[in-house]
Amino acid sequence: MTTVPRWVTILFRTAGLFTLFAVIGGSLVAATHSGFECGNWPGCDADAILPGGAVNEMLYRNPWIEMAHRASAVLSGPLALISGIVALRLKGAHPLVKVLPWVTVACAIVAGFVGRGIVLGEVYPTWVGAADLGAALVALTAMTTATIALERTPAQWFTTRTGVYAWGALAALLVMHLAGLWAAGPSSFTRVVSWPVWRLLEADVHGSLFAQWLRFPLVAAAAVLIFLAAREAKALGLWREGITATVLAIANLAFGAGIALSGTDALGVPFAMSSVAVFFTMILLAARSTVLATQAAASRRMTDPTPAPEAPGRARP
Repeated sequence: MTTVPRWVTILFRTAGLFTLFAVIGGSLVAATHSGFECGNWPGCDADAILPGGAVNEMLYRNPWIEMAHRASAVLSGPLALISGIVALRLKGAHPLVKVLPWVTVACAIVAGFVGRGIVLGEVYPTWVGAADLGAALVALTAMTTATIALERTPAQWFTTRTGVYAWGALAALLVMHLAGLWAAGPSSFTRVVSWPVWRLLEADVHGSLFAQWLRFPLVAAAAVLIFLAAREAKALGLWREGITATVLAIANLAFGAGIALSGTDALGVPFAMSSVAVFFTMILLAARSTVLATQAAASRRMTDPTPAPEAPGRARP
């Protein structure tokens, strides 16, 4: 039986954590309007971040938030790179373990380049911002999936109903978040990784009406798919992920409704954090329901009723 050295598992988990921290940090930076508190790169302005400088309220225009985000983002790329190099030498690991860290590296380069340009005053078209956000979310998906595949070595990919619903929810969430960049007006809070809130702040009046309308069927589709994935997850022993995803989605919608009704971004931080939490939990559910350890998959072959129909000749988990 193929075994993976513990230090390799720790390496992959660390790379995944820093990728998650980078996404959390980016969302928190936008939610607290901290993105322009450090006008230099990679360091910050001395009078903004050094002790005795103008550090503002804890969760508003705080340069420490910006610098913490930069640190996690800068470290996520090299950690993924090292993981990718190490994975090439692993025997018996699933191809996802060898390929996905390099996807993370490529996405980290894109996100880092765009982020640096924004801080230094570059004005990019909306599609570049979408590439930045998309790269960050794809990097998180890739590194998390690679880590799960590594942990389950030897592993196989199986098509299950839970996985189909979970991956579908992730696709809907990804497109919804990217559409938000066109739906948002200048300096709008909806540029945070978030669910759609109609005309969140007055700046949204200047956003794309089509993109705003597009987000509502996407959030409806994501909500339905999250519910279906959570319902099917119990059969695979993933009930914790299913319940967590459902609770987070409900909380996120509640925060969004609170913002819409109040007309302010007072709930902006929990709104943004719960949005990231929903996305990450769905990655866990999707990957864990489709990348199965070979022995576990074999044991489910007769007992698991949840796999979706496969093409002729494909084994059921």
